[in-house]
Amino acid sequence: MESSNDQPSPAGTMKAFTHTASGLPSAILRLSHSLPIPILAAPTDVLVKISHASLNPGGSIITRMVPMPFRTKPSIPDMDFSGTVIKTSKSVPVSRELVPGTAVFGTVPMSQHVMGGKGALAEYVAVPAENLVLKPSNVSFEEAAGLPITGVTATSCMDLAKVKRGERVLVNGASGGIGSLVVQMAKGAVGDEGMVVGVCSGRNLEMVKGLGADEVIDYQEHAPVWKYLESKFGAEPFDAILDCRGVQDLWLHCPKYLKKGKPFVTVGTTPKDYNFIGIVSTIGITISNMWLPTWLGGVDRPYLTAKGFPDLPGMERVARLAAEGMKVPIDSCWDLEDALKAYDIMLSKHARGKVVVKM
Repeated sequence: MESSNDQPSPAGTMKAFTHTASGLPSAILRLSHSLPIPILAAPTDVLVKISHASLNPGGSIITRMVPMPFRTKPSIPDMDFSGTVIKTSKSVPVSRELVPGTAVFGTVPMSQHVMGGKGALAEYVAVPAENLVLKPSNVSFEEAAGLPITGVTATSCMDLAKVKRGERVLVNGASGGIGSLVVQMAKGAVGDEGMVVGVCSGRNLEMVKGLGADEVIDYQEHAPVWKYLESKFGAEPFDAILDCRGVQDLWLHCPKYLKKGKPFVTVGTTPKDYNFIGIVSTIGITISNMWLPTWLGGVDRPYLTAKGFPDLPGMERVARLAAEGMKVPIDSCWDLEDALKAYDIMLSKHARGKVVVKM
């Protein structure tokens, strides 16, 4: 077999969104047409021509929260992508099958994103081989881009919840990127004899039912949702709650509809605003939820926070689930030139599945 290292690298420049200041994407991102194409700087680096990038709230938190004196300028935003292998370094294991022309999806390592300025909103990216997995043939590039952070977070939710066959499960934020995957995983875990109840806006009811939910609650029609859950499910409480939106009131009142000793799993409390005060406040709320004793007003249920840092085993697991039929709902797909509109949709917190950008 011809060594992948013998394949030529593309020459010239690439298009990418970059920023040299901290702030909201709409205020700081600029489209560059003359950024150098990345080189293979490490022994196991792989150069990928990006097909699609997906947007995550964490990416926008980084652009607002991490001071630019600690970052490479210019920096490219966001981390998750799909694409095609162009060239590999000599030390990439042959067993990984990451030869030129291979379709993959992956993520930029957090350290290289924050400190090195690497990102997914570009035509090319160079990342370690361990940050890439083969794209299943039945999954489009558009869908695959939405798998790394979102998929690993969803599987973390399920691992913490330890959902069993025949149980009753509530999924809040069931139409979002993470929630839409959790609904499918939860239904597969509880089986036909179990029950999955999803919470989302009324316009997404049919979508969530199509993902496998047995019942769907419109949080706008039944506001406040916690009170509706108490009245409807107080007599037959849930075995697990998976909050994929981060709603504090759902946690504070959960003893009224969640069995004693059963887990409340969350992706973390959603900040009111993605700024320093909002993030710090959210961290404080999370610590309080986890450790505040009941005699000081704490809630008598386990509060567990999902992890969303992709690694190779986690992404390979997500790839298997997608190959087996797990759907990745796409809210919208935008051309690179319209990426700022894509950020507006993602940050509205009302996206139906993933928001992706096509290179």
